[in-house]
Amino acid sequence: MEVFIISDRWVKYRVFPTFAVQKFNQMNTITIEGVLRTEHGKKAARQIRSQENVPGVIYGGAEEVNFYASAKAFKSLVYTGEFQLAEVTVGAKKYKCILKDLQFDKVSDQLIHVDLLELVGDKKVIATLPIKFTGVSVGVKVKS
Repeated sequence: MEVFIISDRWVKYRVFPTFAVQKFNQMNTITIEGVLRTEHGKKAARQIRSQENVPGVIYGGAEEVNFYASAKAFKSLVYTGEFQLAEVTVGAKKYKCILKDLQFDKVSDQLIHVDLLELVGDKKVIATLPIKFTGVSVGVKVKS
């Protein structure tokens, strides 16, 4: 199944004709308060992580934004089976994003970095969405 996100209220999709897919009108939006990063590099990232924050980057728009936010703020976005939008506030600007990539620590399994893709205007984004099939197939109904 290919899904193309056009905006946060509308999804255009292609599907094989034997499957019935329910189109959803509303996506969940998670709000994250971030702080703009002024220092970059390994030492700065380790210092951010030691304060129970997670460094991240927002790209796909006019500029890349390096920020950090509390690890708790990312939990509802990362540890879910649903596709969700993130509205990230960094300074005075708000960015509407989707989760693009994650990095976890190999030993402790803690979240160490987040990449977010900004949704901009009419720019197409291809995303992988979890699919949940509901109902009973025609073959099971007929019992053939």
